[in-house]
Amino acid sequence: MGRGVFYGVGVGPGDPELLTLKAVKILKTADLVVVPQTGWEKESIAYAIAKEHLRENCRLLPFVFPMTKDKELLEKSWDRASERIQGYLEQGENAVFLTIGDPMLYSTYIYLFKRLSARGYTVYTIPGVPSFCAAASAAGITLGEGEEKIAIIPWNDGEKLPPETLRQFASVVIMKASGNINGILEALGETGFLEKSILVSKCGYEDERIEKDLTALRGTRVPYFSLILAKKEVDKK
Repeated sequence: MGRGVFYGVGVGPGDPELLTLKAVKILKTADLVVVPQTGWEKESIAYAIAKEHLRENCRLLPFVFPMTKDKELLEKSWDRASERIQGYLEQGENAVFLTIGDPMLYSTYIYLFKRLSARGYTVYTIPGVPSFCAAASAAGITLGEGEEKIAIIPWNDGEKLPPETLRQFASVVIMKASGNINGILEALGETGFLEKSILVSKCGYEDERIEKDLTALRGTRVPYFSLILAKKEVDKK
């Protein structure tokens, strides 16, 4: 019996209709589906998007990945998960790891991909629609035109970005925007991005929210699945 194949499948930002045909094809043939959870979810969001495409006898392997910045704790969880998956691959089973958005963009899958690839397992990654692309379409805002430069920034709580960093770009995508909205607004205001900034929360879900007046968010808590799309204000003088 040969080894099984490990697939990383991006299920998109939330709308089940944004699941790709390639992803559906892989889901329908999976022996085992790894369902990542944070521990606080009632049901994995990625699983909720993908479940209707899984065959009846497909087995599920829920795995809790801690929401922490403790690198040692994270490394241990990635090691445990990759070793567990490895056991199924050795038995000839094909395993799918579900991930929201795209697997290669700020995803837990990346750390399993590196570990299993390094051990010689066959790994295929199925891209998904990134949240910021879906958000731009929903909000009707362009991300890049002509020669414009785009920055994608994962915002960490308490982070202070130097203004000169943002000034290099015409468009900025701020991921993980729920951590410190006041700090984000300050940075955007200092660099000429605030007026044309849009916050999109829970893109693709029934309770999707698009907020065009970011100053109204000052001092509030925004949903976990939130990002900001910002365009630099053009001086017309």
